[in-house]
Amino acid sequence: MKAIVKPTPLPDKDWGKGLQLIDRDEPQIIKPTDVKLQVLYGAICGTDVGIYHSKDSLRRQMSVVKTRNVIIGHEFCGKIIGTGKRATSFLLKKVQIEYGKEKFVRDFFLQLSKVKAKEKDARFVQFLEKEFYSSAEMHITDNTCYQCKLGEQHVCQNTVIKGVHDDGAFTQYVVVPVENIILFRKGEIPPEIIAFMDALGNATHTIQSVPVKGKTVVVLGCGVQGLMATAVAKMCGAKKIFVSDFSHGDFTHEKLVKKRFRLAKAYGATECFDVASPEERIKLYETVRKVTNNAGADAVLEMSGSYKAYEDAFQIVRNGGAISLLGLPFGKMEIDFAKDIIFKGVTIHGIIGRRVFSSWDLMRTLLKKGLAKKFMQTGFITHQFPIEKFEDAFAAIENGDALKVLLKP
Repeated sequence: MKAIVKPTPLPDKDWGKGLQLIDRDEPQIIKPTDVKLQVLYGAICGTDVGIYHSKDSLRRQMSVVKTRNVIIGHEFCGKIIGTGKRATSFLLKKVQIEYGKEKFVRDFFLQLSKVKAKEKDARFVQFLEKEFYSSAEMHITDNTCYQCKLGEQHVCQNTVIKGVHDDGAFTQYVVVPVENIILFRKGEIPPEIIAFMDALGNATHTIQSVPVKGKTVVVLGCGVQGLMATAVAKMCGAKKIFVSDFSHGDFTHEKLVKKRFRLAKAYGATECFDVASPEERIKLYETVRKVTNNAGADAVLEMSGSYKAYEDAFQIVRNGGAISLLGLPFGKMEIDFAKDIIFKGVTIHGIIGRRVFSSWDLMRTLLKKGLAKKFMQTGFITHQFPIEKFEDAFAAIENGDALKVLLKP
């Protein structure tokens, strides 16, 4: 099968920019808890872009990989085509619990009860392939560490991220543990949307970290994550949402306004600011102070990974407010802890992954309530490429023309 891979970084060796398209053996079901999926769509994430550019933080992460290369990609939609023995039992219960009230499921299980025992597993897999789309939580946790026992799997001490530490989804087939499988009845959510729910889950987790209902929220960074955070915050009841981004180079002010700010307003932003202009940055500060009676924002969501945006966050957040950090910055930054955090009583949240599985549950609810339709109608998915043209896909992201980009094996 064709697969997009990144060579494993080696000590004291140059970890060159770019990715490779190679032939890899099709993965097989080995463990009884394995599930094999055929990938229909993969979606490019900011992490994948960082891997493409051999970002230092990702070099450290991928240096633990034991093989010569790893298939990247952790956002996808597929369909189940094979299951280990224990995986079959798990999925039978999952379908009954989540969809057992629906007629097509009741009818199937009635038919299944009349099938010979040795044929039941194969018949069930055929049913899943025909009636359901699937994705997966691609952070594979140990479920035994202190954090996992607390229900905090998103900060498991021994997380293995498929597409970073182990083979991912930018290929034709992927194998994942059954406990990580998410099922969607066909017609429930478009498969193109399911393909990037992993990323939507990051934005959703960011919103879950702070109470936004009836609050003033500032979103710093109007890329894919910032736009999704704006949409989720609005659907979760945020009163006012102010969004900023930074035009530069070929990504002009006009392009920023026409593309990203247009979508931000469609998703619920009250006002948007291009803080490449010092005047616009001051206007952002003044606007937030004005609408909050000089208090400041209740919640600031940093989605860009820019230290300049961190400075904005400390300026904008109110005393007793919260800052949630999802964007990954380069290098280091000096912080006046006394002035900006302690005396202001600010709470800072670091956001990693998704809350397992409450972020998935909230996403499903919001998407079915109209968010999926809004994403589809507004053109949030800007490009689709065959996997062989992955270079074109990454180029579209690089030049600022793309938002969500899908790859089709």
